[in-house]
Amino acid sequence: MGDLGNLQQVKSGVTVSGDLIGHVRKIYEMALQDILSGKVVRHGINGYSHHALPAYIVTVAAVEAFMNEAFLSFVAQQFLFRDASIWNLPRDWLEKVEISKKVILIPQLLFGESLSRDTQPYQDFAMVIRVRNDLVHYKMKGEPPKYLQDLDQRGISLRANTSEIDADYLWPHKLSCSEGIRWAHNTACSTVTEIVSYVNRTNYPLLPIAENFAPITDAYVLSWFQKHGIDPDSNQP
Repeated sequence: MGDLGNLQQVKSGVTVSGDLIGHVRKIYEMALQDILSGKVVRHGINGYSHHALPAYIVTVAAVEAFMNEAFLSFVAQQFLFRDASIWNLPRDWLEKVEISKKVILIPQLLFGESLSRDTQPYQDFAMVIRVRNDLVHYKMKGEPPKYLQDLDQRGISLRANTSEIDADYLWPHKLSCSEGIRWAHNTACSTVTEIVSYVNRTNYPLLPIAENFAPITDAYVLSWFQKHGIDPDSNQP
């Protein structure tokens, strides 16, 4: 009875990962309000927002918090995955593993399968981590990271409507946009969803905290633009 009570108490408590990913959603809503003001550059559904850059940092933190809560917590060790071989490894070492490796290592040790480095969602999550690192270690250099070309082509970052390279935005400003926020948020959600699918396939109980990682869908974005009378295909200079 005491153990069950402890489990229920932890499961019903507030999770850090839920708060963090929820904050990314709030940042996206703030970016939409910037678009609604009509005072920012907008390319279709992608608008500039000075609120955006912290979203990349918080997104990575949300996934790492989820991994710790779901798979390295007291509940995980004592109830959900009690007999897993992962507990033979030093706990302090596991907690210090870089998040890019943790999302692969922990599912592999617990479930015998994991994310593939060569496919989505891992590739995008690794890119979000690179964005986070480049922002945190920004040294005011104008040369953009190589991944910006991919984000430009996918309409995730902002690109100036000009053929003049010198007139383009500085790369941190190109990432300061609503679709960049949504991409980071949804990448976290797809990463968590993929990992949780291994839990389901091994007949462990569904982890309720994963329900916090719901994507911001295209349908939601289009309905928001329609609701506010904004043409999602137009541009705002």
